[in-house]
Amino acid sequence: MAAGVIIKTEERRQHEEAVMRSFGVQGSGTAAQREAAEVIAARSNEVARSQNGGKKYYGY
Repeated sequence: MAAGVIIKTEERRQHEEAVMRSFGVQGSGTAAQREAAEVIAARSNEVARSQNGGKKYYGY
């Protein structure tokens, strides 16, 4: 069985970092914090795409 490897774009990585900062995480955070930020960033991108016709809006 192959491992599921996700290669992240720079934009995706920056969005995840912004999510962590918005929750007050300093530095790279713990593994759990990084995973939570990844899920939040992915879901917020999905919502932004569906609500704005594909345009991204970051209201941090």
